[in-house]
Amino acid sequence: MRRSPLTHFRLPNLRLPHLRLPHLRLPRLAVVAAVVSVFAVTGCAGTSTGSSPAGTSDAGAVPSSAPAVPAAPSVAGMVVYASTVDAVTTVRKVQEKLAAGGMVTATVDHAAAAASIGQKLRPTTVVVGGNPKAGTPLIAAAQTSAIDLPQKYLVWQAADGTVYLGYNAAEYIAARAGLDPTNPVLGGLRTGSAAVAAAATGTDHPVADGSAPAAGPGTYLVEKTSDTTVAGAIDRYTAAFVAKALKPVATVDHAAGAASIGATLRPTETTFVGNPMVGTALLQSQQTMGIDLPVRYLAWQDQAGAVHVAHPDIRILAARHHITGLDNVLTMIDKATATFTATAAGPGN
Repeated sequence: MRRSPLTHFRLPNLRLPHLRLPHLRLPRLAVVAAVVSVFAVTGCAGTSTGSSPAGTSDAGAVPSSAPAVPAAPSVAGMVVYASTVDAVTTVRKVQEKLAAGGMVTATVDHAAAAASIGQKLRPTTVVVGGNPKAGTPLIAAAQTSAIDLPQKYLVWQAADGTVYLGYNAAEYIAARAGLDPTNPVLGGLRTGSAAVAAAATGTDHPVADGSAPAAGPGTYLVEKTSDTTVAGAIDRYTAAFVAKALKPVATVDHAAGAASIGATLRPTETTFVGNPMVGTALLQSQQTMGIDLPVRYLAWQDQAGAVHVAHPDIRILAARHHITGLDNVLTMIDKATATFTATAAGPGN
């Protein structure tokens, strides 16, 4: 199916609060001003932040004023705020702030996904979205930064009842793409992300600034050259997902997003997909892994015209969240993601 500026995936029994729905199309989006609640796209199960014991999945267990925060979660490159409101309200405020100044690409309810496979998880939701004005300068400077854009906001309730909001620091996204973290193109994303977090949590003081060093050896992206166009590579990814009974969450056309603000990017697209059966184990180990799920895949055309496809190394992501003892699960994900990217690359690539 051909593209229009936006994509909307229709799933059963969805509520679409606080929306603006301009210029929808299928199956790819530049930016989506809609909330997509996904119930079977990422693995989720009862877990806690760090090594805290698993708890219940009851929402609203946090009082209107935030409890004392005993220790801020420490995840490389993740800015964290302790919210003054419950998880449901924090998520809603993220959506409202994004809709007011940009777009909501997707909202993935990890706890609902957990329930869909008979598991439990305290409130854990990731909201993806933003304004192309924030992300486009980064992608223009370092095209592979698109794997981490639009910005992702993870809201979760810890075992002690504290509700946290976390997002990837602009410096972290830049460093992963090989861009100098002091580059001025980061300013829009840095300022915009902080504004969303402050509006959603009721405080402008993060409890973790994202300066923890990145963990994990090796190259962040597992990359191949493709023998087709960027759109063709994304179509191959989608077909491979569907063949494994996995439903894509969203596909973001960054070049179309740039065009919407009068800017130019070479063809660059990111697509998101998840699998609750493997993601569940990761979230059981560390709740913060929710910011890196669903898994995303990137296709882009470089300055010379060559097309590349890639996905993040799941072992580097696991190290980022201090996940250990799940080598069998990581091997399974390694094989699946490598197969999807090889399919998008084409035979012999």
